Amino acid sequence: MLSAILNTFKYTESVSEHRRDCRSTGSATIDVQVSLPVSQRFSCTLLSGQVGVLLAPSGAGKTSLFNALAGLSPATGSIQVGSKGDEQIDLPAYQRRIAYVTQSPTLFGHLSIQALLNLVSAEQKNPFDVSWAVELLNLSGVLHLRAQQLSGGQQQRVALLLAMIKGAPLLLLDEVLSGQDHTMKHACIALIKEFLKQTNAAALMVCHQMEDALALADKALVLQDDGSCKHWQAMPVGAGLHLYQHQLLASAQGSSNGRENHASEFLSVVQATTLTHRASLGLTEYRLNGQACFSVHTPHTKPGQVVSLVLKANRVGLSRTIMPDSSFVNQWLATITSTREIVWQGEQGMLIDVKLVSRDDSDVAQCNDLSVWITRLSFNQLKPAVNEPWYLISKADALSFNSLH
Repeated sequence: MLSAILNTFKYTESVSEHRRDCRSTGSATIDVQVSLPVSQRFSCTLLSGQVGVLLAPSGAGKTSLFNALAGLSPATGSIQVGSKGDEQIDLPAYQRRIAYVTQSPTLFGHLSIQALLNLVSAEQKNPFDVSWAVELLNLSGVLHLRAQQLSGGQQQRVALLLAMIKGAPLLLLDEVLSGQDHTMKHACIALIKEFLKQTNAAALMVCHQMEDALALADKALVLQDDGSCKHWQAMPVGAGLHLYQHQLLASAQGSSNGRENHASEFLSVVQATTLTHRASLGLTEYRLNGQACFSVHTPHTKPGQVVSLVLKANRVGLSRTIMPDSSFVNQWLATITSTREIVWQGEQGMLIDVKLVSRDDSDVAQCNDLSVWITRLSFNQLKPAVNEPWYLISKADALSFNSLH
């Protein structure tokens, strides 16, 4: 039994192969068909250092897909990892160059955490050194304890370290940030990014908190169902999040509570270019589709850096005209693309999708679809219509540089 469980951590790659991967721009290219328990097609390419997030509701088959990629359940197709594109699909789990952090990790109860780390490290031909990360994850004081003496969040962090010891070029993370407080989420995110950087690995993650997805992901994979087959579609994170949230709203049409909950958390993500810091005003200025954009001061961003900014639907309003003498420092010209009835905190309202107007052809390519929530009364008074130009208005503190970064 011990050897069987250890096989999920074992990694038999040679030292020279590992070093060649770390110098390369290795990637993971996956194209698989999974039949049971949920039939689905998954196709994705991740470059070295990239993280893809799977966006789908509970029960859609995300964990089943991860089990198949890790070799714990059947799949057909191709899984190529590393700089040489080594094929994994026909290999047993213990030989796959894939590390897997499950949603509910199983740790040996008869060993201390330190002994478990040592044991897994001894199984590797070329283990990745995680000793520097123990303190980062606030585990230094529990190394002498056994798994059953740890909290669920601590066990999850130990499982993350064990997976990283394997040093595999593809990391699967199933709800790895769940059960962590804000500080530990920061620590886990920093560790994952550093691991991917040091090893040239890529990662796929599952999470249900949108802020967690935004903190780590470079690419979104959204589950689509054309009636005959479920398949995952890759797209930019902002566009994927927008589509996924609309899928949740559509699936909750029969439940007012579902519509209310999803509307209150509806997030839009935009990419903006950092221009300058106005510390005396407590603001950072960006350029968004050629339009001025201000958020609260983020001194760690550098001029020219492209960043993701997050906006909640209930923190932005609409105006027919620009308002030069207003405290709404963000006033972006946009075109309405759709409207739908929605409930937010028990109040009837409308969720309005808009597309920002581009005023600068030199701007970087961006996902510029946003959503605005206004009350039904405001909608009836303003009478916004599809294809009409409107100004989105908000204060600087409505836009947040994702707090988990």
